[in-house]
Amino acid sequence: MHFGKRNIRSAGRNSGSVEVTLPVELAVLEGIACRLYLRDGLAPEIVLQPDLQAIMPIFEKLWDLLRLGLEGIDEIGDFAEADYGFGLFRAAKLGTMPSLAYADALLIHRGLGLEVTPHMLEAFARIVESMATVAAGRLGLSNDLVALFGNQVAALVSGEMIGARDAFAHSLASQSSREDAGLCRNAPLSTDTWRRAQSALTGVFDQFRSWGNDPAAFTKERELWYRARRFEAHTSMSHGAAGANQEI
Repeated sequence: MHFGKRNIRSAGRNSGSVEVTLPVELAVLEGIACRLYLRDGLAPEIVLQPDLQAIMPIFEKLWDLLRLGLEGIDEIGDFAEADYGFGLFRAAKLGTMPSLAYADALLIHRGLGLEVTPHMLEAFARIVESMATVAAGRLGLSNDLVALFGNQVAALVSGEMIGARDAFAHSLASQSSREDAGLCRNAPLSTDTWRRAQSALTGVFDQFRSWGNDPAAFTKERELWYRARRFEAHTSMSHGAAGANQEI
């Protein structure tokens, strides 16, 4: 990932101290130890390799909480790094694998014991969305539904609308977040809040399982939703045009 060019400054020719000014996008790495490499050759490169293993327990903790929230459905097993594509920042899509971002885990790690901020909550939702997508596959949902299930779980527990989904999917997430107002948003790392979310999560899964058992029902419900939305839009435009004619 290219972030542009930055200058290297020295504190003095004989001091051996060199400062590399990083792009603002990498401010999330502040305080993280980095290994330094020089790749020599025709186009020499200085490579900074951040040591991010210390934040892996954040991913493991969130998986354990999701596992608790879904235990009324079935066992989802242990967290496995091989199920995800990892990067400093979250990729929109890495092949067929859900994406996890170290930057999201860093935001949560730095917020431990502090008030939950909007940025921390969004990071929490993004991680949960990817993990719930993997969990959905382990619970037997079809590949056509796993990503949508992950999005609904993230909305249910965080109250945040994330992910690039179609309008029907957003309507489901909006309904979940409106009715339950983010079941875990005030204490996203609390086992008590996830335990209280079990019933709602089971209800969401039951809906998706019924769609998986009857794909035609899912297709029909989606088509009816879009038809109703087009009707509402047409009615709204008709009323607007009528009102404009009356004013004229």
